[in-house]
Amino acid sequence: MLWIILGIAAFIFATYCLIPSYWARNYSSKVLRKGASDKKWIALTFDDGPNPHYTPLLLDILRKYNVPATFFLTGNYAALNPDLVKRIGTEGHLVGCHSYFHHHAWLMPPFTTYMDMVKTYEIIKKILGQAPRWYHPPWGTFNLFSIIASRKLKLNPAYWSIEAQDWKAKTTVEHIRNTVLTQAEPGSIIVLHDNRGADGAPEKTLKALPSIIESLQKQGYKFVTLDEMKGATECLR
Repeated sequence: MLWIILGIAAFIFATYCLIPSYWARNYSSKVLRKGASDKKWIALTFDDGPNPHYTPLLLDILRKYNVPATFFLTGNYAALNPDLVKRIGTEGHLVGCHSYFHHHAWLMPPFTTYMDMVKTYEIIKKILGQAPRWYHPPWGTFNLFSIIASRKLKLNPAYWSIEAQDWKAKTTVEHIRNTVLTQAEPGSIIVLHDNRGADGAPEKTLKALPSIIESLQKQGYKFVTLDEMKGATECLR
């Protein structure tokens, strides 16, 4: 009997969590993981914010270099910092949904998955006066209902092609910079963080960012939002 229960549990886990997440992260045509390779475009995305200390500093850097980015906000932080959300939108950046409490998708049943998106969606829509169009899954994981729920809200699910693990305590400024610069190629989508993670982690991201931007701009890269990246990719299909 125990083996039967374990087998059923394993089947449910694989069907609801493991297989959908692997498919979405690697194969699904519904998820934007990388842009077109015929344009020297690159996209910066920032997860987990807004943060009242780090996000304004990040916005200052982006404004200095005239670089647009895509911010995936957590609903609870967005609700606490509406003026900061407005600044992100006013300065020409794209705003998307990340989650409300940043819970792992594998721990959320279908209804919770949907309501987590809805709550964040409504907060951003109320603050900016327009609905968000993109969704980044918390912890980079999907469940069986993630893409269904995002499509129901007309959110484009997105992933990334470069992750510098800037949220870890042991990650250095040099590691962040070198990871991005060595892996960058036309169509790359970079994920970084301006909130959460280890204590002080976003500060290292902010220190690495200017040299990353300068180096990529010198190589002829143009920074774009995911809207632009998606549009260029669809033109090739």
